[in-house]
Amino acid sequence: MPAAASSMRSFVADAPILVIGFGNPLRGDDGVGWRVAQALEALALPEQVTIITCQQLTPELAEPVSQASLVILIDAARGGIPGTIDCQLVPLETQPPPTLGHHVEPGALLAYAQALYGSAPPLWLWTIMGEAFESGDSLSPPVEAAVPALAHVLCDSIHEL
Repeated sequence: MPAAASSMRSFVADAPILVIGFGNPLRGDDGVGWRVAQALEALALPEQVTIITCQQLTPELAEPVSQASLVILIDAARGGIPGTIDCQLVPLETQPPPTLGHHVEPGALLAYAQALYGSAPPLWLWTIMGEAFESGDSLSPPVEAAVPALAHVLCDSIHEL
């Protein structure tokens, strides 16, 4: 198990876990968050796990984020070897952005959850490096191959919590 997966254990209690797969499923590898979320839904997860798919992170997600004990985001990334899986703990931004936009970054989403609902749980961002972001609903071969791997890592990690 990756070190980041094993370190999620220290951040969660027996409360809801929120998984958000996001990106544009009609822009090639950008839809990988949706595909991993769908793969997770097919696996046996504890009932306290909620899975959401969306095209982008929005301020409206602050409420369900604030109610979770742990949040796992899944997205595509650029700039690395296609199919490579990465994970990072997202720091809480000190202030939410001054205006509400249609899209927010993960740290800003936590800041909204803290400011509006008084809770900002640990948030882990899992990414798969993409290769092709053109129009289309299929993933590139290296990204497609990484989907079940990440789904199983997340499933195993959630079961160990």
